[in-house]
Amino acid sequence: MSRQDPRRVTRSGPLLLRVGRFYGVPLYFAPSWVIIATLITILYSTVLSSLVRGLGTGGSYGAAFGFAIATALCVLAHELGHTAVSLALRRPVRRVVIFLLGGVSEIEGEIDSARDELLIAVAGPAVSGLLAAVAAAGELFTRTGTLPAVLLELLFWSNVIIAVFNMLPGLPLDGGRVLHAVLWGITRSATIGTRIAAWIGRFIAVAIVVASSILVRQTDGGGIASWLISLLLAAFVMSGANRALQAARLRERIATVRLAELLRPGVLVHADLSVAEALRRARDCGARGIVIIDAAQRPQAIVEERRVRGVPPEWQPWTSIREVARAIEPGLVLPDSLDAADLLDALRDTPAGEYLVVHQDGSPAGILAAGDLAVALSGRRS
Repeated sequence: MSRQDPRRVTRSGPLLLRVGRFYGVPLYFAPSWVIIATLITILYSTVLSSLVRGLGTGGSYGAAFGFAIATALCVLAHELGHTAVSLALRRPVRRVVIFLLGGVSEIEGEIDSARDELLIAVAGPAVSGLLAAVAAAGELFTRTGTLPAVLLELLFWSNVIIAVFNMLPGLPLDGGRVLHAVLWGITRSATIGTRIAAWIGRFIAVAIVVASSILVRQTDGGGIASWLISLLLAAFVMSGANRALQAARLRERIATVRLAELLRPGVLVHADLSVAEALRRARDCGARGIVIIDAAQRPQAIVEERRVRGVPPEWQPWTSIREVARAIEPGLVLPDSLDAADLLDALRDTPAGEYLVVHQDGSPAGILAAGDLAVALSGRRS
């Protein structure tokens, strides 16, 4: 399945195994994949030994492990379908990760076109459908009951299941993204499409739990492993649906945020002042932020509120203001023309508590506290 990921910096993560690249996009296997590979090997060794005559214990386990590898490669091919279309549409992909419950293609930034989202979403299931067709065609040329024929039949059904499950019309599944794209195109509102597809995703998660629980009861407790996997799938779908709803609410609030309304008035001070004196000057002029300047009146550092709070009152007269400030770097200076979406990207790139916001001519416009933006996006009042 595809997923929009707003982060711009690629980090592999210490526990991900890199297995290659696809047109510059890194491919990873998560350690959790070992769990599903082990389950497939154990469960399908019995299936294969019952379907293929003369297949010993070692052979059945070896063939089952081969089927687990082949299934993982099919999941990877599914994700590469998303990735290929995304790259063709000039939308960067951060990475592809195969994990316990499947895989994910992390697309950077927000997709701003219903058409593009539709094309990217259907690409993965289309690849799975093609692989199922290839497996079915290959089975026609093998002798019934042989190991190759059985493995091809299993691969046919596994790819059918991957395609059908992913096309269920609820977020975060591919079918949910298809539904989202269609509703987006009809209503001209990405938020409406997200809300409807995410709620359907929630219902799908509940349906998976109910259906798997009924199946376990009807089989007198059999298929416990499949039931546990179903619960994990339901949790994954529910979590993705909840994240989609949160993102929809965030998009709505972003549209109402104005940078100018969040700015704190600041006071300019020199680095030789004490914390106590700098705070006194800020109080006297009604400032809620402090910027340290040099002899030429150029901003050099921003005082961090959290560090000021860490200085006991009795020590403030003896503590230099520079000791509780962060030197200004490019990411800490923001133009006042940024809209809320670009502002969020800028804050992700350079995390900090306070930022200096400047006018087009470079003169200070005020100080932005990251906490104030978080409060505005949460809908709470500070």
